[in-house]
Amino acid sequence: MDFSFFRKDKNKSAPAKKSGKAAAIEAINQAPLTEEQFGSAPAHGGIDVVETGAKLAPGIEEAAMLYASDRANEAIALLKTYLAGADAGDAQWRMLFDLYRVTRQRDAFEQLALDYAVQCETSPPVWVDGAAAKQPGKGIAADATKSSGQLFSLKGSLDETSADRIALLQSAAAQGAIQLDLSGINAITASGSQLLKDALAHLQKKRALLQIASGALISLLQHHTEEASQHEPAYWLLLLQLYQVQGKQAEFEDLAVEYAVRFEVSPPSWETPGKLAQSIAPVAPAEAAEDASSNGFAMHGVINGGSAALFDEFRAFAATRSEVELDLADVQRVEFASVNLFMDALTSLLQAGKRVRIVGGNEMVNVVLIVMGVDQMAEVVRRKAN
Repeated sequence: MDFSFFRKDKNKSAPAKKSGKAAAIEAINQAPLTEEQFGSAPAHGGIDVVETGAKLAPGIEEAAMLYASDRANEAIALLKTYLAGADAGDAQWRMLFDLYRVTRQRDAFEQLALDYAVQCETSPPVWVDGAAAKQPGKGIAADATKSSGQLFSLKGSLDETSADRIALLQSAAAQGAIQLDLSGINAITASGSQLLKDALAHLQKKRALLQIASGALISLLQHHTEEASQHEPAYWLLLLQLYQVQGKQAEFEDLAVEYAVRFEVSPPSWETPGKLAQSIAPVAPAEAAEDASSNGFAMHGVINGGSAALFDEFRAFAATRSEVELDLADVQRVEFASVNLFMDALTSLLQAGKRVRIVGGNEMVNVVLIVMGVDQMAEVVRRKAN
């Protein structure tokens, strides 16, 4: 399978006059592809960078494209074929290790590590559990009151314009645990209440892992429900849903009775959540700094054509910074449908004089970025091979 038609021809002579993306690309110094430590968890700062060429080893591009199309098993089979042949090299080993890691195939990873040690006569990479690397303790003995998971916040006014952000919340929750910080909401409408209520109900049904900082929002909702002139049921329903997902049965039942009286309907029934959402305090800036630098913006999960809201956030984050680091350590896959989102975001930032550094991506993500031509617009940092 040949995907070479996606690659930009970097040796092609440039026309005399450029505009738009081409001008932005020409305006920066094209930094070479660099690498970071492969055998350890992706770092958020202080990465030791070494220069290397961007030429891809045999089979690497095809395997990355298969994975980008959600065909991981085919990508694994292809890499195994190359590793069994004369063209086997470190790049194929690295990508296969990352494929096993992101698809959670630990037994296959450990077997590959043994094969690597024997054939390459050097220490193999070790299995790194992303969740364990980011929180203290091990297994179920870890302190359950500690905040863990992807941080996701809603701020300002919760209204109909929050739809994209709330859709992004549901997508992120499908990829793993979520810290949902609602403490920044300072205004709320009935339509916004309905959107968030529906999202929380969906996450409860899917048994999503949630930790919620909701104190300020609950106070705001209580204010609305206590107003005698308030006849919008959405505020009540969102407050009931928050009580439900957090396991606050007494508060739920008291409010359900008040709701039934106010709207002359049967009271909502309590349903024991499959997984309770833990209540946590809002994440303080100093605490957030432990996970990322002040110039770092993290993306998570699968980046695809529906990730426009995430790139809008990235641009807004970068607006007040001259340099920005895009952390892809928790990104599982980048699909080709997102190519325009990457290019549009990077073009606007480069035209504004920003410098962008992309770090932490797995081998498949990095190769897709190269094929997209993203490495012509931003510095792509890869993990060193030991």
